[in-house]
Amino acid sequence: MLLILLTTVGLAMAGGPYSTTSPAPATSQPGLHSHYSLLHNLIVHWGYSDTCVATALEACNPISEQHQQPSLIQEAKEVLKEVSVMVNKFESRPRHCKDLLDSGDTGSGLRLVYPYPGQPHHHVTVFCDHTVDGGGWTVFQRRTNDSIRQDFNRTWIEYQLGFGNIETEFWMGLDLLHVLTSTTLHELRIDLADYEGGERWAMYGFFNVGSDETKYRLSIGRYSGDAGDAMQVHHGHSFSTHDQDNDAYEHNCAELRRGAWWYTDCGTSNLNGYQHQGATSPGSSGYIESIFWKQWLGWYYSLNRTSMMIRPAF
Repeated sequence: MLLILLTTVGLAMAGGPYSTTSPAPATSQPGLHSHYSLLHNLIVHWGYSDTCVATALEACNPISEQHQQPSLIQEAKEVLKEVSVMVNKFESRPRHCKDLLDSGDTGSGLRLVYPYPGQPHHHVTVFCDHTVDGGGWTVFQRRTNDSIRQDFNRTWIEYQLGFGNIETEFWMGLDLLHVLTSTTLHELRIDLADYEGGERWAMYGFFNVGSDETKYRLSIGRYSGDAGDAMQVHHGHSFSTHDQDNDAYEHNCAELRRGAWWYTDCGTSNLNGYQHQGATSPGSSGYIESIFWKQWLGWYYSLNRTSMMIRPAF
């Protein structure tokens, strides 16, 4: 809209293709002829008939110099300037933590972002991490060794909307995760820690979470890191919770493993599992019920801390 209006004003001023319409109404006041021509051309351009516009402008013809209208060109410039300022203001609002980092905000912690396209007033609070691998990370999952634990064996709706304490243990929410990863190409970083002081990390150069219609299907690829690739097997699979089974197994993996995840036939990782401490054994169901990453410490070791975070890949 802004571009069209600017183009129209410019063409009218320059005598372009929109300046061939009917002449302005007669007036005894010098300088008003060009103003009427510009106004006439603008209104005709937006779809009104030549005769209708000419008649309307004739009816509004100023009767004296005391009623002379301000310069239409100047008014248009002022309006366009205000619109341009507002557009730039909305377009410059941070969509994610990488935008904040690029704008000079290098502090980690809670921040407001505006991730929803076409909704410039819709903001959400996220946790930004600018300390790891150059910063710019938006954290969407965290498990800690704090004394107060969150229960990650939650319902489908809770995983859609998010839960927990964003400064300690939390899950951002699948809906927001879909919005963030669908607007631009994102990469994923996962950090893991055991109870003996060991730490590992895994990076994926491509990470996307599908919409609700796909049951938040996971797309992931291009692994690097020292934790081993325990996520690739989950590529292409939908999210499952104990009350919504979308996995490829005959039973509900989320129910058996006491935590929601992108399960295949239960797969090789689950960072939303039950919080045991270190080495563990199969639960009462006979299945793994821990926070595990098979390619690092195997099936039966429940990790101490985890974090999952994303940022634009370019």
